[in-house]
Amino acid sequence: MDNIDSESEMLELCPPKQVLGMKVLDKSAFKKTCKIPGVKVPIKAIKHMSKCMKLSMLRMPKLKPIADLENYDPVYKSHKLFLLNPLKYKSLDDFSNEERQMFKKADVDLESFQQYDIELCYENWTASEIIPAIVKTNVSGFSIIGHIAHLNLKDEVLQYKHIIGQVLMDKNPSVKTVVNKTGQIDNTFRNFKMELIAGEDNMMAQAKEHGFTFEFDFSKVYWNPRLSSEHQRVVNEIKEEDVVYDVFAGVGPFAIPAAKSRKAIVFANDLNPSSYESLCKNIKLNKIKTEVHCSNLDGREFIKTIVKPDILKRWKNYMETGNKTNLKVVMNLPALGIEFTDTFQSLFADIDNNIKPTSSDLLPYMYVYCFTKSETPEADVKHRLESTIGSQLPDNSAIHNVRNVAPNKEMMCVSFHMPAEVLFRQKPEEGDGPEVKKRRIELEENNS
Repeated sequence: MDNIDSESEMLELCPPKQVLGMKVLDKSAFKKTCKIPGVKVPIKAIKHMSKCMKLSMLRMPKLKPIADLENYDPVYKSHKLFLLNPLKYKSLDDFSNEERQMFKKADVDLESFQQYDIELCYENWTASEIIPAIVKTNVSGFSIIGHIAHLNLKDEVLQYKHIIGQVLMDKNPSVKTVVNKTGQIDNTFRNFKMELIAGEDNMMAQAKEHGFTFEFDFSKVYWNPRLSSEHQRVVNEIKEEDVVYDVFAGVGPFAIPAAKSRKAIVFANDLNPSSYESLCKNIKLNKIKTEVHCSNLDGREFIKTIVKPDILKRWKNYMETGNKTNLKVVMNLPALGIEFTDTFQSLFADIDNNIKPTSSDLLPYMYVYCFTKSETPEADVKHRLESTIGSQLPDNSAIHNVRNVAPNKEMMCVSFHMPAEVLFRQKPEEGDGPEVKKRRIELEENNS
């Protein structure tokens, strides 16, 4: 019975039933009179009572929990109406002994407690309350990128897309543009098709993340604010004068903080011309003074023509001076990150033995991102990565669950020093067959 009462009370505070199925926003249809509990509090005690009862007061947008009494009320000049949480207070019996004593000291007559008629309107509900009242289902969360709200609506609510967009703009003053994703992420340039469902047709966004500013055309590049914590996690592991090779840099969420806040030497690359253009602009925008080398290449070409010669230079310098450099490779392309690691197979097979590092600390430390739908995500990504590079991961490798992307789909990050046997493995002679395939067979036999 208690559950039924609670549900009824929650429905009492919800938008009116007549808005269900609305296709064109009519704010006047949201007017509703609700019963809200309240007590009369002396004006002199308002400040004290507000502090003591802060968590028990009515909380609704654009509705002050302390209201004037009607002129006909005998105490309207000396008292205010103190509105309370209707889900917590249904009768006098719901006040604790401690609360009763507090009211008594403040000269509050609890006999004044009653249900008051309060008129609610469109402005008094949040988007998360209004949208389900219209479409009768929860709309999945949305991201805000500067002035743009980005949704990924399910098919069953597409008929309500315009009204959903309008509500989001009304309830989020900073939002001027609302878009809905209409296609899968393109793995080449990492952007996706979208449609404008409300507001201005302006895709030039400015996003803030950990004190850095990023400007870009959201319709042409990839940006996900839900990766903010992951960007920070990796950047915090970078030390001054480390060298960072960001293979799929995008507009710079790893590269720019690494260069400015960690004072690392950064090589940032992205195949998408729009991402590359924004990356270069964002370096200037954030006033980066340390070395940041930008390129607009395919990931494999970047590894072979930029990363390889620079690592060789660092190894030679170590042999000559003993100055060690930490090498970090970030591969944030979850759909294909693992596949691109095959580029490191035999990457340094042609170098002189006297240049080869003897310590694993001098080998590139990898951050490889990937997706998995496996029930055992860590085992799955480990197996796939080892199969691709043709070697077991070091014992001190780490697998981090970045976030849940969708039901039964996780984004993972595997961190490890690329094994020496992968980097220096001799290329197979002609006729020997694909080396990767041979190594995969060996690994599977060893793991069976």
